[in-house]
Amino acid sequence: MTAAETRDRVLEHATELFHREGYRAVGVDRLASAAGISKKTLYQLFRSKDDVLVAALEASREMAVADLPDEHDDRSVRQRLVAVFEAQLVYASRPEFSGCFFVNVATELRDPAHAAVGMAHLQKSELTKYVQRQAEMAGVEDSAFLAEQLTVLHTGAADYALLTGSYPLSVFAAVEALIDAAGIAK
Repeated sequence: MTAAETRDRVLEHATELFHREGYRAVGVDRLASAAGISKKTLYQLFRSKDDVLVAALEASREMAVADLPDEHDDRSVRQRLVAVFEAQLVYASRPEFSGCFFVNVATELRDPAHAAVGMAHLQKSELTKYVQRQAEMAGVEDSAFLAEQLTVLHTGAADYALLTGSYPLSVFAAVEALIDAAGIAK
């Protein structure tokens, strides 16, 4: 197995363990064991456990951004914005759902100077920027305000699903109301 393949395997296991159990709950020994490597090999691939976390978040960020609807497909802006929440519903309905990985890390670490918290912020800002671009395409005057509202709703819906075990279907009425209030045509 190449170093790149081993690194990918470490990140796959790290993402799963950190997301499901929390960063601090998973030690380096357990992480190495789950990936089927020694601690020495782990430290040859990553300088620290923090570096593993940041790399796992980066890999997850790419997947999260890839799940956003194509900005130039044949759907309307309204349909794309609703599709963001439909994708979240599917994700939150999986048995292994354990909340938003990024928010979980930021909440657990609580250090704005930590690289992983910065990565979490970057991911949420990517969602906000996407929504803002969609709102601008629809001619919304205060696109930043709508983007913030929908990002907060998106984050809250994931938290609600984690706490209750059920995605809040009422979120779709809230999304529609915010889109209507912003003047985005049906």
